[in-house]
Amino acid sequence: MLLYFSLSIPGLKFKQENSKQSQAKKLLEKCLQAYKGDVEISQVLFDAAEAGNIEYLIKLIRFDFDLLWKTRSTSKKSIFHIAVENRHESIFNLLNEIGSIGDLIINTKIEDTGNILHLAAGLAPKEKLNAITGAALQMQREILWFKKVEKVVPPAFKEMKNGNGETPYVLFERTHEELRKKGEKWMKDTSNYSMVVATLIASIMFSGEIANEPKDSPNLFRIFSVSSAIALFSSSTSLVMFLSILTSCYSYKDFLVWLPVRLLIGVATLCISIAAMMVAFFTSFWLNNLNQKELPVTFVVIGLFACAPILYVLLKRRLFVDIGRSTFFWCKPRQRLLYKEVTHEPANPANRTSQEVANLA
Repeated sequence: MLLYFSLSIPGLKFKQENSKQSQAKKLLEKCLQAYKGDVEISQVLFDAAEAGNIEYLIKLIRFDFDLLWKTRSTSKKSIFHIAVENRHESIFNLLNEIGSIGDLIINTKIEDTGNILHLAAGLAPKEKLNAITGAALQMQREILWFKKVEKVVPPAFKEMKNGNGETPYVLFERTHEELRKKGEKWMKDTSNYSMVVATLIASIMFSGEIANEPKDSPNLFRIFSVSSAIALFSSSTSLVMFLSILTSCYSYKDFLVWLPVRLLIGVATLCISIAAMMVAFFTSFWLNNLNQKELPVTFVVIGLFACAPILYVLLKRRLFVDIGRSTFFWCKPRQRLLYKEVTHEPANPANRTSQEVANLA
């Protein structure tokens, strides 16, 4: 009985979560149907923008396109200002779908804060930074975000000063100086540790050549020679990349492309050299023990221990993904969420039928 109860709890929690989601959806539908200029709807809009809940925002905007013009009474920030401040890319991308209306919204000036580019110059929330591997990649993501917002603002906004007399660029450097130093330290530590491994592999491969080619197994010897050469060249390339990282000046521009790309090449070639070293080791062991009767059993035992270096590749998998996503795929255009629905719907929510509202929700 106790076992059955303990096993049924996860399913019960899952049903409760689904029930809460369905209730929230029904409440939202009722809220949309009853909406006739109530101020509380705008508060729901801003709360959804702060949380990054793009689904709620889309439902609200589809119901009443005029909600895009709403600003908070205290800070005069629109949902796009809030999205920039909290690093919600999906909400910010809605600017691409509303055309010139978005230009008018982001041109709104904020007292003391300055403009929307000043919000992008501030440091991201901790939960956003912690989702990225390493301080250097966090610095890269912050620069990419600042440049993305910079592309949509008027040229005058780039030199505009806030209440403290700071332009967006000056504010960005001040708020991100500590993160830049952490990124520099993270890059140097990663390079130093990786250089030790690359140096060991290069030393082993350079001194591990077999002098004479065995006559009875030329193919194995060829595999050994090729894998040894690949390991040596890959580890040497990795050393060069890590040395270039250590000698970098670590400016903000370096964190944008060059440092992450060098780190990616260095780690990738290091992983290749580890794999090639293991192939060379297996073939060398096979060549030296061809006449042993217990060779298959020995191979199984050695193979189990040889899997340990492969863990390095698995541990660096997230680093590969983060570098590739930030450097090559971060600013790719996203799927349109509002365009088709908004452009074909009436602007006045009072003219909607209950069936239309239900379909939108």
